[in-house]
Amino acid sequence: MKIGKTRRRAAQLAAAILVCLLLSATGFASGPAAAARSSSQVYLNDSRVSITGCNIGGNNYYRLRDLAAAFRGTSSSFDVTWNGETKQVEVLTGRDYTGEAESGGLSWWGASQATLSSSQLVVDGRPVDVTAYNIDGSNYYKLRDLSEALSFAVCWDQERDSILLYTLDEHTSLAESSGGAARPMTASGSTARWSHTNLSYLYEDGGSSFYVVEAGSAEGVVTVDTYDKETLALLEKRSVPMELDIFGGFYAGEACSYMVFGQSNTEEDNRKEVVRVVKYDKAFNRLAAASVTGGESFTIIPFDAGSLRMAESGGELTIHTARKRYTTEDGLNHQSQLTIILNTDTMKVKNTMGRYQDNHVSHSFNQFVQYDGSRRVLVDHGDAYPRSVVLNVSSGGSYTETDLLKIPGEVGANCTGVTVGGLEVSGSHYLVAVNTIDHSKVTAYDSFEMAGLDRDERDVVLLACQKSGRSVSRVELTDYVDRGLLGSTPYLVKLPEDRFAVLWEEFAYTGQSTEDRGVRYVVVDGAGRPQTEVQSLPGARLSADCQPVYSGGEIMWYVNAQGGRLFYRTGRI
Repeated sequence: MKIGKTRRRAAQLAAAILVCLLLSATGFASGPAAAARSSSQVYLNDSRVSITGCNIGGNNYYRLRDLAAAFRGTSSSFDVTWNGETKQVEVLTGRDYTGEAESGGLSWWGASQATLSSSQLVVDGRPVDVTAYNIDGSNYYKLRDLSEALSFAVCWDQERDSILLYTLDEHTSLAESSGGAARPMTASGSTARWSHTNLSYLYEDGGSSFYVVEAGSAEGVVTVDTYDKETLALLEKRSVPMELDIFGGFYAGEACSYMVFGQSNTEEDNRKEVVRVVKYDKAFNRLAAASVTGGESFTIIPFDAGSLRMAESGGELTIHTARKRYTTEDGLNHQSQLTIILNTDTMKVKNTMGRYQDNHVSHSFNQFVQYDGSRRVLVDHGDAYPRSVVLNVSSGGSYTETDLLKIPGEVGANCTGVTVGGLEVSGSHYLVAVNTIDHSKVTAYDSFEMAGLDRDERDVVLLACQKSGRSVSRVELTDYVDRGLLGSTPYLVKLPEDRFAVLWEEFAYTGQSTEDRGVRYVVVDGAGRPQTEVQSLPGARLSADCQPVYSGGEIMWYVNAQGGRLFYRTGRI
């Protein structure tokens, strides 16, 4: 009896609470709500958009037609109309907004009254259950309520009082990150005179996870973020200490991983360490290190005006990078490539470095390395000795040199009209992806400009060098020159079955600026011959330094954003 009474009292109390909640909700819903002009700024894909919302009950609400105008031309575009007969707000996704954009959004500045809207929202013929408020005859919606139905992501930046919107589609996902600079591909970066070390890396472990390695996102450390391959959930964050002041590069080897660090040696101290190569296990536990001194390498600034890339084969790791060298008899500090070959078991340097190496290139403004069996395959972007995109392939203790693309102009003129983006080895060829101007249009080259060019229009070109005979063919992948277009520095990705993909970003010149037109890619065979039409990803961006990878039948890469990491996928390829 006692237990039964207790249960009845509990049920009566619960019923009373439910009635109170329902009455409270009904009373709030039926009455007007205070609305104030929102102070938050709105960004779409990290670019400021001029729309204004209102704040109701601590949440920001926006007009659909203002959002539709902002999303026009993106992968999350939608059109919105009012159906007077059915009293419905009708949205069709995948279409650009056909109405007129109204700058500013709200016509009032102070407080106003908002009432719950009775209008039904219908998206692609399907009713969507969202709360809307009516102010002065316009319906206002909460962004998070709309995001799933309209395929965009919403993030809140509390520090800057900003709302961050990102367009999403089947090729784009937004994931959590532990921070990092954006570093997207740009037109100016794709026409730069020299290169830089890469700070962003993406690789997978063959299992259910993949990893993002970044330098520069946090002071004094290199961050390593682990993601679930399917859900993109951030599973783990690690920090690996920087061991010297300058980050050179990262390489995920078959059994171990490697990072390269450096420090300047302007005093030309022969005993000072200028480069350190650190070996880690796959959990980033430090195993060993190798050092290169200033005297061994004639280096005052490691990695200067160049990049750094690594490759391994049969217990050997080759590091191909750049350096500024000790002062020479002419009183100058010349820049050139620097190639370091390590025994990965003993972590000892195997080769002689010195002032000049057998594969000497000066100046060398970008460096790539792969292995063809036991042969080291090196590519440099040279502006003097030689002035070309040059290939060096090892044979015994020496190298065979081949000019893949000779560059006109004075020896040592930093402007070459070329950037190099990738090196891969096929069964029959060495493939190098570049962008290049039409050199016949240039009347003079120096270290700051190319006379005769109105605009720096560049085509994406694949240079295919036969392994036997070293004959070079040039495969034109675009026809941008004379059309006001620029192909970015391209990436080259190895695919199964002796196939490769070339990816680039397309930019259009519009007056004094450039307009991003998204990512393009094409699949080629082992001789560089296109096997597909050029494919387009209009809303995608490439990273300025994250090499895309082939994973699960598609190509994947990322670009940091203010609200997280944007991961891009081509789809099956």
